[in-house]
Amino acid sequence: MSGQRARPKGLRGIAWRIGTAISAIAAGQALPPWDDYWYQRPGFDSAAGMAVSPETAMRLSAVYACVRVRAETFGASTAIIGKRYPDSREELATDHPLYDVLHSKPNQWQTALEFFEMMQAHLDLRGNAFSRIVPGPRGAVDQLIPLHPDLVQVLRMPDGKLKYQVRSRFDAEVDYFMQEEILHLRGLSSDGLVGLSPIALQREMLGRGLAMQDYGARFFANNSKPSGILQHPGKFKDDAARKKFAESWQLAQTAENAHRVAVLEEGLKYEAIGISNADSQFLEAMKLNREEIAGIFRVPPHKIAILERSTNNNIEHQGIEFVTDCMHPIAARWEARINCDLLEPLEITSDDGAEYFVKFKMDSLLRGDLKSRYDAYAIGRSWSWLSPNDVCQLENRNPIPPEKGGDDYHVPLNYKIAGAPNQSPDNTPADEPPDNSDSAAPADDSVGAQRAAKLFAPEAAQRMVRKEVNALRKSLRRAAGASGAFNEELFHAEAAQFYDEHRVLIADVMKVSGDKAAHYTGENLRLLDDMPGQDAKASAIDWIEDSGSDALAKMSIEAVKVLVTKGNTR
Repeated sequence: MSGQRARPKGLRGIAWRIGTAISAIAAGQALPPWDDYWYQRPGFDSAAGMAVSPETAMRLSAVYACVRVRAETFGASTAIIGKRYPDSREELATDHPLYDVLHSKPNQWQTALEFFEMMQAHLDLRGNAFSRIVPGPRGAVDQLIPLHPDLVQVLRMPDGKLKYQVRSRFDAEVDYFMQEEILHLRGLSSDGLVGLSPIALQREMLGRGLAMQDYGARFFANNSKPSGILQHPGKFKDDAARKKFAESWQLAQTAENAHRVAVLEEGLKYEAIGISNADSQFLEAMKLNREEIAGIFRVPPHKIAILERSTNNNIEHQGIEFVTDCMHPIAARWEARINCDLLEPLEITSDDGAEYFVKFKMDSLLRGDLKSRYDAYAIGRSWSWLSPNDVCQLENRNPIPPEKGGDDYHVPLNYKIAGAPNQSPDNTPADEPPDNSDSAAPADDSVGAQRAAKLFAPEAAQRMVRKEVNALRKSLRRAAGASGAFNEELFHAEAAQFYDEHRVLIADVMKVSGDKAAHYTGENLRLLDDMPGQDAKASAIDWIEDSGSDALAKMSIEAVKVLVTKGNTR
């Protein structure tokens, strides 16, 4: 819970605030009023004489463009909660209490796009992004309330946990929140507590850009011409006359009077001084500064309208590099922090052995042109890892009904295992003559069925064993408990219940009889019962992991062979 306190009012309240300020100064948490910080311009001083801060840096078009590209692109990506099964299958977990918070509405006034866009901009400009975790009707994480990084200070407590001091935006009130109440995204860090501000670290380069920008503005405000001197053959009567003449000349040759013809009388001569824009390489310096800023934020130059080196041939690859080198690390940082601070503390487990995870989908950023996509889909369909409905989902089209082949995966007829005997045109091994016996099933069907079983049975067996081993190890951890005393009865009950369900799944997936599946699960359960103690059972589970897939695959291949012999291929 937050550390809000009932604060005294009146004179006692003033005394309390003064005492709090003195304590903060004494603890090194605030600068004293006599420090030079309070008497200089806001921001970080640079050698170019410009004060650099996140606000002033955004005056540079390149900084604004880079921050906007990164924040908008990340905000537009879709945050989902998924379930990953032991056999590596994944599916959406729309029933998870965090799904609506992250996918649709993090708080009462922001959409998911607005929230992630703003938080990523905080991260890019200040190196940190903070949100308060607020419980409510949707569960332990009902709202994520964004906090401005300038108002948050991170403190480490004696026990190693973090505490966050948050100042109010509207008054001098200060609240304290514990680590589990704050979602804290930190960028590159030197101490692990707070991220480093890119603006502070690169203030010299940004200050130079701001100085050039201001110089350019003043240059054009003065008629885009360098200053010069007027030579008068005689003398002015006094200083007032000289000043009046200079002002009239300035008025006649700048602003709306720019480019008008100047008439010089009484022998006046104009002589320009200083260097020209071309001589000072002003435009080249500005372009170099923009490229340096793009490099800081890892944004490809074409994303901020620097197109000198972009062509139709390389811009697609630059777009791919933008996703892999710029956006992917951003998404990975967010996924890891959300898993750590939001998902894991909820301790929500799935009954089917699946694990929850958060993912930011950026597939749309990697989509190529229409021909490239369709060529890739054709390869996926030909080599059996894409079905028609998989393609429809990627193209946002309505699915094809299963009865019309929408979920079918096709295997090439000429597919064979590497190192297997050469095949003849009728799909039989070259060194084996075709079987022309009068069996109920054709010879080519029987050979094809056995070959398919040898090809796919090992992979299916590995999936079954992974599911089995993961379930047993979770039961082993639960049976160990917090006290460390192993509960044999609890482990046996959970293992027996799992094997009772797993037996049916093995029979269906591996295409074996119920008796064969029951024999496999029964033998493994007896093995676990014969190994008393947590360590012994862990060794037995390791043995099942090493040998179980071979046993299941052999069982499946033999079952198919028996069916083929009987003339009843599947």
